[in-house]
Amino acid sequence: MPKKLIDALSDVGVRGAKPALRDGVPVDRKLHDGRGLYLLVRASGARHWRLKFYLAGRERLLALGEYPDVTLARARHKAGEARNLIREGIDPIQNGREQKALRVNAAQQTFAVITEEWLGKKAKKWTEGHLEQNLQSLRDYVLPKIGTRAVASLTAQDIMRVLEPLEAAGKLETLRRVRQRIGSVLTYAVQTGRRTDNPIRDTQGAFQAPTREHFASIGPKGLPAFLNALEGYAGHPNTLGIIRMILWTGSRTGEVRGATPDEFDLDAGVWRIPAERMKKRRVHVVPLPRQAVAVLKELKKLNGASRYMFPSPMNQSMASENIVLQALKKMGYGGKLTGHGLRAAVSTGLEEMGYPIEIIKTQLSHAKDNLTDAAYLRGVHLERRAEMMQVWADKLDVMLAGAKVLPLKATSAAA
Repeated sequence: MPKKLIDALSDVGVRGAKPALRDGVPVDRKLHDGRGLYLLVRASGARHWRLKFYLAGRERLLALGEYPDVTLARARHKAGEARNLIREGIDPIQNGREQKALRVNAAQQTFAVITEEWLGKKAKKWTEGHLEQNLQSLRDYVLPKIGTRAVASLTAQDIMRVLEPLEAAGKLETLRRVRQRIGSVLTYAVQTGRRTDNPIRDTQGAFQAPTREHFASIGPKGLPAFLNALEGYAGHPNTLGIIRMILWTGSRTGEVRGATPDEFDLDAGVWRIPAERMKKRRVHVVPLPRQAVAVLKELKKLNGASRYMFPSPMNQSMASENIVLQALKKMGYGGKLTGHGLRAAVSTGLEEMGYPIEIIKTQLSHAKDNLTDAAYLRGVHLERRAEMMQVWADKLDVMLAGAKVLPLKATSAAA
C-alpha cells in the first residue's frame, strides 16, 4: 500500500512552539507543515503563518495570518485556496490585495452615498420641488437608519425595519412613497454594479396599502367649516401660509412649499414660478389676491433671510411634504383631505362660479402643451385670472365670516 501522507504539524505542537536558541539567545524559527506552508516563530514569541510558492519562476511568500487568530486548520485551508489560484496562474498576493480593495470600496459605498449620487442624476430631470420631496423623505425616514450601511449588505429585513414604524403610525401614503424611493435607489445600485439584486421586491405586499380617502376633497360646500377650523388652528404661520396659498391660488403643494422670496413681486401682486420648478417645465405666472400679498409681507418679515418663503419651522429648510397632512390631521381632517384635495376644491369652486374652464386650467397650470397657446393663455388671461382669484379670495372671506349670501357670479369671465 502507498505510504499515507501526514502533515508535519499538530495543534499541540503549534500551541507550544517557541523560538530557537542560538548561544542562549532567542532567534526566529520555522516549523514546516509541508507543501510550502510553515509557522514562523519570531524571537519575540509571535507566531505567523507563511506559504512559500513559485509563480512564473519566481519565489513568493504569502502571509496567512497570526496564530492563534488563524488556527492550524484555518492556515491549511487558506493555503489550499492559494494553491488553487496558483494552479490557475493567479498570484494569491495580488488577488488578496484586490479583494481587500473591493471590500473597502464596498464598505464605502453606503446607502447615503448611493442616494446622493442617484439624486444628482435625477436633478437634471426633476423639478426642484420634486427633488426636495424625495430628499426630505429619505432624510426623515431612511438615512438615519440605514444611511451608513454598505448598500450591498442591505436586506429585505432591513427595509422592513425602516418602514414598519410608518405603518404603525398610520402613515400609509408616506410609507408607499418612502418604499418606492428606497426601491429606486437600490435599482440604481444594481444598474451601477453596487448590488446584484434589489431586495425591495421581497417587501411587496408586506404592508397595508393607502386608501383613496387620502386624496379626497371636501368640495366647495365643505369649505366654510374647513376655513373655520383653519382659523382656529394654532399652527406655525408658515404652515398656515402654505395652506392659505393653496386656497388663494390653486397652486400645487410642492410649488408653494418650494417658493422663494425672489419669485414674488408683491407690489405688482404677481408670483412667477420658474420653469425648473414646474411640472410642465414652463414659467408659470400666478396673480395674487390682496389677502395673499398681506400674508406674504408678514412672512417675509418673520422669516428674514430664509431661502424659502414658507420654510420649515424646525430648521428653515424647505418644508416637508407631510407638513400640510399633519396640519390637516390636527384640524380634524386627517384622512379626509390633502393639499391636492384643497386644490381640487378651488377648481370646482371656480367652475361653479361660472369661469371658463380654459382660464381655470391656466390658473392651475393645466394649460395645453402647445407653446403658442401657452404663451397666449399666460399673457392674455393674466388680467382675467387676477380678477377671478380676487373674487375667489373675497368669497373665502365671506365663507369664513359665515355670511349667508347667494353664490358669487363671475363678473366678466364669460365675456
